[in-house]
Amino acid sequence: MSSLAARLLLASALVLPLFLGATGWYLAVAHRAGLEAALAERLQLQVRALLAEVEVSARHLEVPGNLLEPRLEHPGSGLYALVLEGETLLWSSASSAALPLETLTGDLAPMRAGYPSLSVRDGLQRLSYPVLWEVDETTVRPLRFVVLETLAPLEAEAAAYRRGLLFWLGGSVLILLLCQAGILAWGLRPLHRLAAQLQRIEQGEQTGLQGPWPREVQRVTRALTSLLYSEQQRREQVRNTLGNLAHSLKTPLAVILSSDSRESAYPARVREQAEQMRDIIDWQLQRAQGGHHRWLQWVAVKPLLERLVASLRKVYADRELDIAVDLAPGLRFQGDERDVLEVLGNLLDNACKHARRHIQVSGGDEGAGGNWLQIDDDGPGIPTALREALLERGARADRRADGQGLGLAVAADIVASYDGGLSLEDSALGGLRVRVDWGRDAGA
Repeated sequence: MSSLAARLLLASALVLPLFLGATGWYLAVAHRAGLEAALAERLQLQVRALLAEVEVSARHLEVPGNLLEPRLEHPGSGLYALVLEGETLLWSSASSAALPLETLTGDLAPMRAGYPSLSVRDGLQRLSYPVLWEVDETTVRPLRFVVLETLAPLEAEAAAYRRGLLFWLGGSVLILLLCQAGILAWGLRPLHRLAAQLQRIEQGEQTGLQGPWPREVQRVTRALTSLLYSEQQRREQVRNTLGNLAHSLKTPLAVILSSDSRESAYPARVREQAEQMRDIIDWQLQRAQGGHHRWLQWVAVKPLLERLVASLRKVYADRELDIAVDLAPGLRFQGDERDVLEVLGNLLDNACKHARRHIQVSGGDEGAGGNWLQIDDDGPGIPTALREALLERGARADRRADGQGLGLAVAADIVASYDGGLSLEDSALGGLRVRVDWGRDAGA
């Protein structure tokens, strides 16, 4: 089942009837117990009234003609009474005339004076009350007063109560399920709105998610917004890369078209411009691989840096460079590992190319401001007037001969994609210092 609402409604449809059914069963049992207790109390009152009305002598038992309970005088009234001495019937009410004696007296409890007993027989609730009736100082008669009442009214009332419970509890289940469906529709409305907005984004009708959103889905919407922003940035970067590529290829093509094919230097010039165009294409493709990856995993910087330093020491082994690394413990970057390698690789390679002997790599954590890295070398450095131009978009191709322009430009674009910044400064070692400040959300 793929629908959350259907799952919740199905669970409610299963749990609610069980819970309310158990509640109804308990209420029905409690109600019937109350009815039976009330009936037993009425029977005890009838026995007490009968005890008060009868007159017992040594040989006779006299019951007045007009009893306090008129139903005992009407046959089939549902209330019956009799008095026994042992197994002998001494008296029975007029209402019990149509009932067989076995129904009235069968299966009575053993005689224990003062200990009444309740029992049910043939649809009648029966109360047996044994007494030792002291006639005089020498005569005691063991009598048993028995009162019976039909259970038909009790059963009818209990059945009516059960029907009422079934109606109201069943109606409650339906109402609760309808309320649950309404609550689910209202509660899941933000998710439906989110799905609708994503569909509109997919169809190109809007560019981003529009809130506000409940707290429970804010993490999802923030992640989706970040992903959409990343995708938009990539598309924008592709458009910029294609524009830059077309613009950069204009000059080599213009040189080829303006050259005289009859000149002896024409083949060499064409080859030179073709190599230049190949370099431009490779550069633009490399730039297109960079992007914004804040939603990716955390990357430890030190292991990557150690790998790069080890590789560069092999490449520049003949120069015996001194590369010192001083990073804050646990320095990490949140993004694509390839971006870190690209930035550090370009900057370290440039430093190795231009350093005389010493290179210093350091980095640390500035808390809420993000992380920073800087690479110092003791090379000739870059004039202040050229530093800003080396980082400008569109001016890098013409400055590649400087040695650091291409690598710095690529690194600057990657760092900028993480809301960071790259700056060129004078180094305490005498050469150039390249400082990278990762954005607030890129480092931790």
